[in-house]
Amino acid sequence: MKKKRGGTEIAFRPQTIIEARYDLDRRQNDIIDILLGIVGEGDDTEENTRYEINIGDVKHLYNLQDESNAYAYLQKAVKKFEGCGFRLKEDEGTDIYYPWFSKIKYQKKRGDEGRSKIVLDLHPEVKQMIMSAKQGAYYRIEYPLNLSKKYSKRLYYLLKDRENFNGGNFIIQFSELRKMMKIPDSYANGNVKREILDKPYEEINGNTDISFEYQLIYEKLPSGQQSIGAVQFKVKKVNRNRTIVEYETIEKNGESVVATEEEQEIIELFDCSVKEAKDILRTARKNERTKEQLFEILNYTLRKNVDNKVGYVLSILKNGYNEPTKLTAKNSNKWNNEDLNTAYSQMDFAQFEQQILSN
Repeated sequence: MKKKRGGTEIAFRPQTIIEARYDLDRRQNDIIDILLGIVGEGDDTEENTRYEINIGDVKHLYNLQDESNAYAYLQKAVKKFEGCGFRLKEDEGTDIYYPWFSKIKYQKKRGDEGRSKIVLDLHPEVKQMIMSAKQGAYYRIEYPLNLSKKYSKRLYYLLKDRENFNGGNFIIQFSELRKMMKIPDSYANGNVKREILDKPYEEINGNTDISFEYQLIYEKLPSGQQSIGAVQFKVKKVNRNRTIVEYETIEKNGESVVATEEEQEIIELFDCSVKEAKDILRTARKNERTKEQLFEILNYTLRKNVDNKVGYVLSILKNGYNEPTKLTAKNSNKWNNEDLNTAYSQMDFAQFEQQILSN
């Protein structure tokens, strides 16, 4: 049995699975990556097909602002595997369907989320397929985890598999690429190109340990029209000092909210949630506030003793420091600066926040 190397944060994805036909969303691919980091590692035996994903061991892979719902988050992704599998083409007349998992067991430890786990049983032939594979891709799990689009992940695995082949140069038929990614035949090539090539190009380059260029190879149809026949790729390794980290919070229903780098700056300074940071940034942009003005307002608010600091910030972003409020005279056009603290302390910021966000 071939042992995997690199530790559990390094995954090995066999070429057979990379080129198989399946349609997984980004979070399902995350689960497969985490699993492929465990299979064959350490004391794993050839006969073993049962693997545990312990929440305490993997939640650090996501930079979660709130770890209390990490189990619900992973459970939501794993549940989508129920009744789901992939298809391999064995030869011209034969293909094989495998379920991703033959059994899934959810074990939640109430009051101790860190000890909760999900137990996954692989089909024995799938385990054998992984362990006996001679070709495939080794990669750090953190890179595909930070890709937000499912086709970016699929293309990343393919590019990693081929990065050492012929200097990273290879050609793949466009029809085969469509089949691998389970694109319906009815979808126009132009739209497919945008989803499986253009968007991944923007995301993979600069955010992972590789970069790539591609060139379309056209063919002439019987009708005389030109159509995409194949794609030529050139893949290069990139030395990265750090990776792009996603900042996200998990809601009680297991849904995630991801923060941009700009939003994370607000979170770190203001100690607010991802959603609140998004609300603040959206209101600042809507009211044409500069970044300097925004952070001045955030720092000003931190020095104030207010119950609803988010509502307080939203109010200033919309009205400015010197705009009239309901406490000023109806015909007044200027803020009475002497009444600033009194006026703000009496405003219903929760109501004001909802009013702004509903506009």
